[in-house]
Amino acid sequence: MVNDLRERYGPWALVTGSSAGIGKAFSERLAAEHFNLILVARNATRLKEQAGLLERTHGIRCLHLSCDLTRHEDLERLLERTGNVDLGLFVNNAGASSHHGHFIDRPWSQIEKLVEFNTQVQLRLLHYFACHLARRGRGGIIQVGSIAGHMSVPYMVEYSASKAFQLAAGEALSYELSERGVDVLVLSPGATRSERVDYGMDAADVVNSGLTALGRRPSLVPGWHNRFSSLRFRFLNTRARALARMGRFQRTRLVQGPAD
Repeated sequence: MVNDLRERYGPWALVTGSSAGIGKAFSERLAAEHFNLILVARNATRLKEQAGLLERTHGIRCLHLSCDLTRHEDLERLLERTGNVDLGLFVNNAGASSHHGHFIDRPWSQIEKLVEFNTQVQLRLLHYFACHLARRGRGGIIQVGSIAGHMSVPYMVEYSASKAFQLAAGEALSYELSERGVDVLVLSPGATRSERVDYGMDAADVVNSGLTALGRRPSLVPGWHNRFSSLRFRFLNTRARALARMGRFQRTRLVQGPAD
């Protein structure tokens, strides 16, 4: 377990998608490490309550900004608000959820919106904070992706493709920014328990794995079962067999609606 997180990456951290799931777990862990926090999410009421609780519990400063990062004006407002803060750690957690079903049965507008958020919006955030941290001479970035980025997933076509984009971009940035004193990690969890999902890894365990790996490797699939699944898909099966296995598995879930 990393014991000097605030010394290495403090005093401020920013977490997008901070009010639920993995983002909430990141916020709680970093507050316990005495980071001051900037919390970003869409639900203003929940965000304000979360900020107040973390301030009272841990004696930290906690700014909060309710915004929808799919809106250009909200995205730019976030960047402006962070300009005067000594930010050392950026957790790029917010992302568009997958739509589970046949690619050709969904409207193009839905596909386009997901791909734009998981690629263009993510790159805008990464570029801004990478430049800030490089000028600062130290810091860290955690890009929260998905195990789907390590696979080709039928019935989640654009989602898995966009997560592969995040994986490639983050790993490349990890190499580029290392010479500037900035650590970058792509964290690719599998199923994670949340308000809507009652199976998978605990979000706190995902966060602990990510913070431990930051500065030690460019990417991580947390959990031995998830790591084995991604390894098996890429190396232990032929591509055709791997796609067929994944396709059969996903086809059985079509009746369940959107995946998380």
